[in-house]
Amino acid sequence: MTATLQPLNMGGILDRAIQILRGRFTLFAGIAVFPGLAQLAGQLLSVHPKVGLNSSGTQTALEMASYGASFVFSIAILVLQAIATAAICLAASRVYFGDSITIRSAFGSFAPKAGRLVGLEILRGIYAGWPLMIAAFVAVVIGELGGSIYLQVPVWILGSIPCLALYSRYALAFPTCAIENLPAPSAIDRSVNLSQGGRWRICGGFVLPLAAALAFSSSLDWLIELMKTSSPFLAGSPFVVAGLNGIVSFAGDLVFIPLGAIVLTVLYYDQRIRREGYDVERMMDAAGMTAPGALLAGDNPIASAAPEEVQP
Repeated sequence: MTATLQPLNMGGILDRAIQILRGRFTLFAGIAVFPGLAQLAGQLLSVHPKVGLNSSGTQTALEMASYGASFVFSIAILVLQAIATAAICLAASRVYFGDSITIRSAFGSFAPKAGRLVGLEILRGIYAGWPLMIAAFVAVVIGELGGSIYLQVPVWILGSIPCLALYSRYALAFPTCAIENLPAPSAIDRSVNLSQGGRWRICGGFVLPLAAALAFSSSLDWLIELMKTSSPFLAGSPFVVAGLNGIVSFAGDLVFIPLGAIVLTVLYYDQRIRREGYDVERMMDAAGMTAPGALLAGDNPIASAAPEEVQP
């Protein structure tokens, strides 16, 4: 598709993102397969063998190996998720403007930059999640002192609210890093600057796909639990149940991992249009003109170069 560049409301942003996803679903689902398969494997490995008091050394070794494999796959999921998110942002940018891109080229562009992307994910999590860390500590203290769950839940909720506000400042860091080829700290700073004046819209942009993903997985998890009550086979087979849960998660990942990243990419361009006159820049490029007095992107009303033209 070739985008018509203009400021969009929340409905327009979601509609544009869904159009991009539907138009090249195989491309985006193909990128999301990598973290999705790692998540599925991790789900299966979460079923650890039971070790009793009289268990043999072999059983103990199997349990330790199971926990070790779970840890390894947790790291793999973090790395593949970061790479896939950046790859989807880049692919969405290319599709947005009618350019071609493949799964191999999108994913391959960021595989060598896995350290940068994981660092960005960790930085974004720390900057946006520190209130929840404090809330978790307070909730644990309340629990240790004998406080009921009814006291702990409000603490978790109160800790989550500022996290949403903070995350809206850093949500555009991944499309910024992927499209403008910025290191993690610069991508964070760029996101903070670019998100000004649009943080409520950005908040809605990542909350709505997340809510849809949670509703999808919760509904199917409820169905699986219902099946367990009526099927002795499922009730006595934790590995099969873990497999079903993993398949549900995998199916959701193929849709909602790309959708979330595409929405953020559309929001990235929407904020550039609103704050930097990116639509004017594109028209000048199409007319063979150059914006005068070009400075670094983010410092001038019209960015000096289209982000997809920035070289590594």
